[in-house]
Amino acid sequence: MSDATRNVRALGLGLALCALGTAAQADPDGGAAPDAGRDAGLDAAVRGPGLTADGGARDAGSAEAGPPAEAGVSAEAEAGGDEPGDEPPRPGAFDPTRVADYSFDVRLDPVAHTAVARGVITWRNTSRVPADDLWFHLYMNGFENADTLFMQSARGTHWYPTHTHWGAITVRSLRLHEGGDELVTRLGYEPSLPGDRTQMRLPLPTPVAPGESVSLDVSFEVRLPELISRTGYHDRFHMVAQWFPKVAVREEDGRWARFGFHAYSEFYADFGRYDVRVTVPEGYLVGGTGGEVEPAQSTREGRRFHFVQDRVHDFAFTAWDQFRELRGDAGDVRLRVLYAPGDHAQAERVVSVLRDGLPRFAQRFGAYPYATLTVLLPPPGAQEAGGMEYPTFITTDGAWWRPRRDRYLEYVTLHEFGHQYFYGLFASNEHDHPFLDEGFCEYATARVLEDLYGPGRSLFDLPLLGPPIDAWAGESFESASIAHPVPVTTAADAFPSYGRYGRVVYSRTATVLRTAELSYGPNRFGYALRVYADRARFRHPTPETFFTAMSDTLGEESVTRFFGPALRTPFRVDLAVTEAESRRLANGRFEGRAVLEASGGPTLPVEVRVRREDGHEDRVVWDPAVEPVKVLTYAGGAALASVSVDPEGRFALDANRLNNARRAVGRGDGASGDTSPLFARFAWWMGNLLRGVGP
Repeated sequence: MSDATRNVRALGLGLALCALGTAAQADPDGGAAPDAGRDAGLDAAVRGPGLTADGGARDAGSAEAGPPAEAGVSAEAEAGGDEPGDEPPRPGAFDPTRVADYSFDVRLDPVAHTAVARGVITWRNTSRVPADDLWFHLYMNGFENADTLFMQSARGTHWYPTHTHWGAITVRSLRLHEGGDELVTRLGYEPSLPGDRTQMRLPLPTPVAPGESVSLDVSFEVRLPELISRTGYHDRFHMVAQWFPKVAVREEDGRWARFGFHAYSEFYADFGRYDVRVTVPEGYLVGGTGGEVEPAQSTREGRRFHFVQDRVHDFAFTAWDQFRELRGDAGDVRLRVLYAPGDHAQAERVVSVLRDGLPRFAQRFGAYPYATLTVLLPPPGAQEAGGMEYPTFITTDGAWWRPRRDRYLEYVTLHEFGHQYFYGLFASNEHDHPFLDEGFCEYATARVLEDLYGPGRSLFDLPLLGPPIDAWAGESFESASIAHPVPVTTAADAFPSYGRYGRVVYSRTATVLRTAELSYGPNRFGYALRVYADRARFRHPTPETFFTAMSDTLGEESVTRFFGPALRTPFRVDLAVTEAESRRLANGRFEGRAVLEASGGPTLPVEVRVRREDGHEDRVVWDPAVEPVKVLTYAGGAALASVSVDPEGRFALDANRLNNARRAVGRGDGASGDTSPLFARFAWWMGNLLRGVGP
């Protein structure tokens, strides 16, 4: 989202204890687990001396696949195609990134907290069906009183429906650009939501045929609310987002993809060209979507800033008379950070992490195609503006008092930049399929953090204050805490609570993708995800776009067995060692057995480590889908010491890793069986307790 800070705020000490518990239980004999970040495609089952189990399943990472994409090279291009969406349109061909164009002159009054605008909206009918009406999103009307759909659905979230300074948008005039009668009297709103004016319908005087366009002259006035949901004002600071009449997406079959503005939902819009002139009082500085195409000019009404950006689907801007500015670069991208006095050190950290992070995102998900990126560090009191994304413009968050190796600022900055891909370049329907943006961005953020800072310590690395923590620990913990699962593919407004939305859409999705990465191997899965990214670029992807890309690269079984069930169905999966025993025979040798059990699904083949008292280890592959209950038998010259399922944590969807390992009863040293050290159990439950009472 938008709400990148949700995940970090939920971590705290509870996550630290959770990480301790996970680490402690991974190896009941105290050995260090190998690095789970290596290329983890499962080896074939290995039969060591004394093991009679056959390993069960074929290698989940051994199927044929294309090569990993090189840095900056499209996976599709390697296969012989073009970079989708990046090539210029052929002569006479329709440009899919020019559906809705907006040209506005807007004047901000920072005392009255209003914005008055006029301009032209041009819309092209890319469907197969003539359009006899236009639907617009008026998101600002979600804040006009306590009875709107947004305010009603916001109860119980971090958005507070008690504002006394409301916001709204009023369309004053609407006419065909070629001339004609005033059309404002024709406007109507969604009748099924009588208290909500966030969907506006305009019946057209003449239908717009497929391939044709219509241009409208429009004037409107916006009354900004106190800061709420990343828009509004605080004192003289203004964050102006979701402020203009935005044409809804018309799908190919002629259906308008429209929806009321719900507190859990975000946006969906078509690409186009934005040409916006923003006038503010002298002394104010403005930043927003796109680059300034000319120096700011003084006019009779104030100082005017002119921004233009092609191939984007939104425009937002910020204005304040106290901004400081830091400029830098990340390769060919010009960076601009706007920040409050005293926050220069945080601004420098933003530039530093983006210089390192942009090439990593480009390598994994394709080149960032825009020339500029503006970043806002909100001033004190305006933190509600932080943690949000708009095309070529993001807002971040990071207090000055946080230690540098508490990478909260870096996490939020990279997460919001990641949205430049999943929200920006791909532009999926965030209302119907929020996981394609938020969940994929959460995974991408954790992946790039690990690229930059190494495995196991990418989020928190302060040895004197606790163990290092990476972003994956938070994702798997949140995913495992889902007591009543719902499908990841659930629409945003269908979630029963904001907490459930966050854990499912963000963390469950990220954990599904992490499980695929570790099970199929980072190179193979990275290649598959790059194929999806190339196909999604400027194309409004759907879940089927993703499933098809996975099927084409990882094999059809990856969808039917894993991705389909993991994303389309509610589930909770637990892999466990429920019994382990060993005894000495009369001849001095030993025999033993262990019982492996799986509940729920979906699953993938996992490694099982069998360790003997003399330190020797054997590995075998267990496929829970084939054998939900598997009995391993053992015979050898040393006692069976322990059995561990998935010792390297590749199956990140496992809801309870405390039962993954068991020491054998009747070992040579006389020890009794247990599933994990007592401290691990204490840490696990304490982590859950702290999470329940924390922020």
